[in-house]
Amino acid sequence: MRNSRRILSLLAALSLTLLVSPRGEAAALSRGRHRNNSKITLRKRLHVNTLITEPGTAEIDWANLYSFDSNNFAMPSAVKYTPAGSSILWGRTEYSVAFDSIASADVGGSRLTQFSQALTLTGMAVLHDGDRFDLAVAPQATFFLRDESGSRLGAVTIARYDVGRNSLGGTLGWSGATRATDTNPAGQYDAGFGFGRQLSGFKFLERFTPHFNGDWEKPTGQACALAALEGVEFQATDRVAFDLSFQQFAIRHTAPDRQIVLGLTINLGHAH
Repeated sequence: MRNSRRILSLLAALSLTLLVSPRGEAAALSRGRHRNNSKITLRKRLHVNTLITEPGTAEIDWANLYSFDSNNFAMPSAVKYTPAGSSILWGRTEYSVAFDSIASADVGGSRLTQFSQALTLTGMAVLHDGDRFDLAVAPQATFFLRDESGSRLGAVTIARYDVGRNSLGGTLGWSGATRATDTNPAGQYDAGFGFGRQLSGFKFLERFTPHFNGDWEKPTGQACALAALEGVEFQATDRVAFDLSFQQFAIRHTAPDRQIVLGLTINLGHAH
């Protein structure tokens, strides 16, 4: 228990350090796309990862994201920890911090590289843990470090059903801005769906899980946006996994955003 509390304290200290770090010059780097760093982690829970990290362990998600349309580059990252225990808040809730460790934009032929635009804190609480069906709720708070002021507060509900080698799930969420702007809508509804299937046959093939995700967003005062995400995860070891995905945002808009993401997930094991 003492080691668990130490790890949670370190995560809180990391969050505080990031919040007071230098913000740099404001730039139009993925404005309005502060959600992506946390969504990359969230969508994987629908078909590959368990809903929360194994109690008593910490996990790191790190990815490289490149946009073919804007030439922007980012490194979405997340640090996740679930304390070992038997209660909802201490044993069945995963605490995480999500951010872009690097965000680089193509601005007039030159590149502007900065730390993340926003920091997202999430508490993923498992309400039902069944043999096939799981249900969780995740309150979220996003704090802007630059370009915007204020924060976004909301929550996401996650349902997942596993049968055989198939996993499918859905999300439903809402968030609101403490200070609304043209690029930070007063409210936003989100709905997502995901499906994945672990391959069968040779043992090597069983390490691969192709997956697909669809996402719908409706910001206040704006048209709805659709996104499609498809890829495959490779489970290298029990604690290390790689994921290659293609993402298409704003499919129905005149300016879609097509991206490629190469991700890495590392479970650090139990604290001693």
